[in-house]
Amino acid sequence: MRTSVIVTALGPDSHGLLAAVATTVAEQNANVDDVSQTVANGMFTMIMFVSFDETETTMVALKDALETTGERVGLQINVQHENIFKFMHRI
Repeated sequence: MRTSVIVTALGPDSHGLLAAVATTVAEQNANVDDVSQTVANGMFTMIMFVSFDETETTMVALKDALETTGERVGLQINVQHENIFKFMHRI
């Protein structure tokens, strides 16, 4: 079964942030389906849609790995299940 999550990141801009997050996603056997990033006033913001097969990784493992990456590169990274994200952002 495929699970989809939304990864958000926020922090001071520096080189290689998107690459660091995407590399961590790949190392967890997950796939980046779509990504949007913006840099404004020196702040990096990103929304990444990620999917994975639950036989290859778990949401907890992905979240833990991304939090470790965030600490290393100076980003606050959050992971939410796609259904929760959609519910929270309904009009």
